[in-house]
Amino acid sequence: KAKEIHIVAEHGLHGPDFSGEAEAATNAMLAEHPDLIGIWAVWDIPAIGVMNAIRHAGRTEMIMTTCDLGLKVAIEIARDGLVTGLSAQRPFDQGATEALLAGYGLIDKPAPAHVVISVLPVTSENVLDAWKAVYRQDPAPELVAALSQ
Repeated sequence: KAKEIHIVAEHGLHGPDFSGEAEAATNAMLAEHPDLIGIWAVWDIPAIGVMNAIRHAGRTEMIMTTCDLGLKVAIEIARDGLVTGLSAQRPFDQGATEALLAGYGLIDKPAPAHVVISVLPVTSENVLDAWKAVYRQDPAPELVAALSQ
C-alpha cells in the first residue's frame, strides 16, 4: 500500500537569492518537522538550496523532486544522488505560457489549450536523452562525466 502524502509546510521564494532562501526554508522545515521525508523544489536554483540544506543536516535519505532540468539537478540525477524524481520542462516555456494566458485575460478572450512539453519523467537511465529533448542539444560534458562517476 502506498504511503499517504501530507503537506506539512510550504514556502514561497521572493528572490533574488532563490537558492539561499530555499536553503533557509528547508532548514526551518527540517527543524520543525524532524520526520520530514520529502521536499519538492519548484525549479533548479531553489533545488540547489534544498540539496545544500539536506546535505548539511545529514538527511541524505530524504526524497527530493523538482520540475526543472537544470545542470546541477541533472548531475544529481545522473549520480543517483538526492534528486529522486523530476518531470522536465523546457526553460522559460512555463513563463511564456503564463504570459500568453495573461494576455488573453487582458483582452477578455478565452485562452487556447496549450501543452508545452508532454510529461517527461527523468531518471539516471534516461537523463542524457531527457537533456536532449528539453534543451535540443547535446548534454553538457559535466553531465556526461557524472554518469561514469
